[in-house]
Amino acid sequence: MYFEAIITIDPSQMTKIERVKPTKAFKKILYFLTAGKSSEQEEQETFTAVSILQQLFKVCKHQNINNIIRLSHDDIDFYNDTEGKKDDLKDALSHYDLSIDLSMSEYFKKLSMVLEHEDATFKYLLDFNIFKNHKVGAHPIEIKINAFLKDFKASQETSEEIKEKFQNRFSSQEALNQFKMEKHSLFETFINEFKYSINRNMHVDAVESNILSKVVVPKKKYNSKMEFESDIYDYDYYPSYYSYHGFDSFLFYTMAWSSFNHEHSYEFTDTHFENETGEVLGYGESIDSSSSFFSDSESVDENCNDESTFSGFDNSSSDSSGEEYSTVESGGSWFDSFSSSDSSDSSDSGSSCSSCSSCSSCSSCSSCSSCSS
Repeated sequence: MYFEAIITIDPSQMTKIERVKPTKAFKKILYFLTAGKSSEQEEQETFTAVSILQQLFKVCKHQNINNIIRLSHDDIDFYNDTEGKKDDLKDALSHYDLSIDLSMSEYFKKLSMVLEHEDATFKYLLDFNIFKNHKVGAHPIEIKINAFLKDFKASQETSEEIKEKFQNRFSSQEALNQFKMEKHSLFETFINEFKYSINRNMHVDAVESNILSKVVVPKKKYNSKMEFESDIYDYDYYPSYYSYHGFDSFLFYTMAWSSFNHEHSYEFTDTHFENETGEVLGYGESIDSSSSFFSDSESVDENCNDESTFSGFDNSSSDSSGEEYSTVESGGSWFDSFSSSDSSDSSDSGSSCSSCSSCSSCSSCSSCSSCSS
């Protein structure tokens, strides 16, 4: 089990976000993305997106979340921490250089920023995405926060040793329910504080969130953490956070959770299920874990499709690949609401900087006024 929260900001609130000139690392991102642009509209939109990304990082700093893992543009990395450095935004791009090629100068579809954080209860992964085109009915700014339980962090345990930890903690259904309720409440408090920080630092009120309790039902049984690590690093179809430094120690316990509950016939309530590759299996209001769906010796895919096995199980959302996306292109996207009133900001921080070759490091530049701040 782990928890996931999806936080979104309503597009109608976009114009209330103050656009500020990107500085330091974010100025360098802006330079990479605007170099070679011919469309003033695209430069304005890129400026807006980078500005919003910088303000989201400000929200994180306000919550003492400052350990950045990744900055990327359409899955092309500006920065990717593979060593587990701490408080590293300051140096993230100052020692990291990218050549300006076609892949970097194309107009972005998605800007992403990933940070990690931990407290006494959870190891958090915060994934920020700003979309140019987004799913119909969805919002262009999405923050996904995953929270893994530190109680069951693995060193080099086997799945049986992890199950012993579960057994010591969950002597009954009541104990399991109480544990879940307490952890859910702590996570909800964290999310509410984070939303308040968004309201305070970005001055927007329409911030929505949804918290999910999730259980991983793996397609195969992993007997040890070493076996799990070997598998996820050999294949590229796992969720991207599987490869982030240090998270394997927290992810391994999720592989044994459903198997443990199957052995003890506990009840899952209000739970979302997925396999180890991140594929959604469905949602259940109330499901007994004695079902063969949770068995190590059964096929997950076959059991998921056997509707007679479940009561209250819904796997209608198991395939989202066919969902429609907004087809609005530049000149008609949600960025338009910014460009009409603040276009001068874009020219100050975007096109001027991209015309100055000495701004490639964006540290200091006396010949380009936009780089002086």
